[in-house]
Amino acid sequence: MRAGVIVTRPPPGLAPTMAAVGERGLHPIAAPMLHVSQHALSIGTFRPDAIVLTSGQAVGSLTDPGLHHIPCYVVGAATARRARAVGFAHVIAASGTADDLTGLLRAAMQPTARLLLAVGRGYGQDMATDLRGRGYRVLRRCVYAVRPATCLPPDALAALRAGQVAAVMFYSTRTAEAFVAALPPALVPALAGVEAIAMSDGVAAVLGAGLRWGGIRIATRPAQERMLACLPGGGD
Repeated sequence: MRAGVIVTRPPPGLAPTMAAVGERGLHPIAAPMLHVSQHALSIGTFRPDAIVLTSGQAVGSLTDPGLHHIPCYVVGAATARRARAVGFAHVIAASGTADDLTGLLRAAMQPTARLLLAVGRGYGQDMATDLRGRGYRVLRRCVYAVRPATCLPPDALAALRAGQVAAVMFYSTRTAEAFVAALPPALVPALAGVEAIAMSDGVAAVLGAGLRWGGIRIATRPAQERMLACLPGGGD
């Protein structure tokens, strides 16, 4: 019986997604395809009017209570929950994409505002350039780093070999790229009976390049509930 669902996102999002999959009567299988390391935040004398987060992974480096009174603009609802959990009092969430977040900032903040953009290494350059071009003073700081996993966990490999996997969930292009690179060639044919669940068109494009899936389903918007609705038996 195909009831297994491989979840490729890293902690801290991995655990709640695993729980949500289990609540739907499916068998979640943890296969985090990214390893995340936190970096200390240093902003010197910069005093931001707002803090901007493009990922919940940045929240772990923003535990200084001195920052928590500053308005915090975040990419989506999940990141908003994490920001509130560490103490941010005024959290404003966009609809799930970086473009949504940029639009929210432009509507809410004067162009001369000072923005602290806390991102992962290799992320956020385009957003910072765009905002600076519109007059914002942006301090971009890398507060975490991501490296891909080089192999799939034994449980995921065993489930694929046994034909027990119904779906694999991908929340980012980087998790998709890491999964594709780590998948043993001998298991590529096993994907013909598996659905790939993609957070966005960009993620789906990575998954569809060179692999033959049973199907690729794309969430109607980049949100957890829409991802879950794509699972077998989830409707849409």
